[in-house]
Amino acid sequence: MANIPEEHPEVRSIEELFLDHELVTAALTRGVNRALWRHKQLGESIVIWEDGKVVEIPPEEIDVEKPD
Repeated sequence: MANIPEEHPEVRSIEELFLDHELVTAALTRGVNRALWRHKQLGESIVIWEDGKVVEIPPEEIDVEKPD
């Protein structure tokens, strides 16, 4: 394993990061939010699975806040 520079003692291994479920959930949520925002801004629909069916959501109906 690579040495962690002393100026960055908070750096954790990828294994440790993946075991941090809150961190993983936050990263996935942020990624999905950014993707939804991009679709909305580009005027592209998204497709979801709802009640056993494929449903197309037009960009004007995508409910998402501007990402940080």
